[in-house]
Amino acid sequence: MSSVMDIAQPAYLLLLPLALLPLLLRRRARLDYPGLELLPADRFSDAIAWGLRVLAALCIALLVIGVSGPHLPAYTVERIGQGAQMVLLLDRSRSMDQSFAQQPLQPLGAALRGETKGSVARSLLKAFAARRRSDYFAMLAFSGRALPTLPFTNKPALVQAAINAGSIGKALSETDIGRGLSAALRLFEGRPYDGSRIILLISDGGAILNADTQRELRRLLRHYRVTLYWIYLRSRNSPGLEGAEADDGRNDETAPERALHRFFSSLETPYRAYMADNPQALEEAVAAVDRLQLLPIRYQETVPRRDLQSTVFGVALVLLLPLVLVQYGEVVQWRGRR
Repeated sequence: MSSVMDIAQPAYLLLLPLALLPLLLRRRARLDYPGLELLPADRFSDAIAWGLRVLAALCIALLVIGVSGPHLPAYTVERIGQGAQMVLLLDRSRSMDQSFAQQPLQPLGAALRGETKGSVARSLLKAFAARRRSDYFAMLAFSGRALPTLPFTNKPALVQAAINAGSIGKALSETDIGRGLSAALRLFEGRPYDGSRIILLISDGGAILNADTQRELRRLLRHYRVTLYWIYLRSRNSPGLEGAEADDGRNDETAPERALHRFFSSLETPYRAYMADNPQALEEAVAAVDRLQLLPIRYQETVPRRDLQSTVFGVALVLLLPLVLVQYGEVVQWRGRR
């Protein structure tokens, strides 16, 4: 924790010598009175006079410090929470701009009705990220190539902005899940293994990966110890991930999502798939992932800068009040006899 006060505009501190004026200058009396040298010293009155001078000096010093912008600088603290290091891997192919395979069985409100798969996914991801305050998020979009969007961070505003940025630009028709997944795994390079490591893949397409790509993905998943979740957004003509022909490889050319699901299922590392063919199913899939992978994780939290200007001015005002009362209580005219 930072306890050292900082100054925003230190040049104003050059005015601090003005605080010595009440101690050096002697104020001329407003009324003439006869010499009092023969009277005994009044130590109590002298103490009051010097006390008022000190108050005036402190008041001037505080006003100078106040205009210079005193504050406690921002600092970071390490906390331990429940969360994960998570990469959001979002498909940016042209098919994500289409609607779901089915219309919502139960309305979720005007915000979700009739929207594309990509827009619904982004809105649910924003709510998902907002709930997981202890997580570190990174984001990567992909189509024909990987498009890094955000490195790992635990700053909610940056995560929300990155998810919003997923809709910027024109979508492409190509989809290379292997390249996108490989780039997402390499984001864990050099990071300490703390909490869970997750890649959340959201895509409506599949791929038949060649042997080299499969070997590389197996190696990276095992090396970085990453859990893979795939939320598959089923299109209208897709047979889905499961079926009588899903296990033996028949019709992989016409249903590459089944080939990809079969490869993911053969991994030595944890994998789980969720299929969503409408916004409600997608919401349920995101909620299911949200309930999983809550392990202890260390994260840095930034405590914002604390402005002390109002506090300093408040203390100066308190010191000024006795001076004002003394000023109004001062005799300005001798009362004569009638």
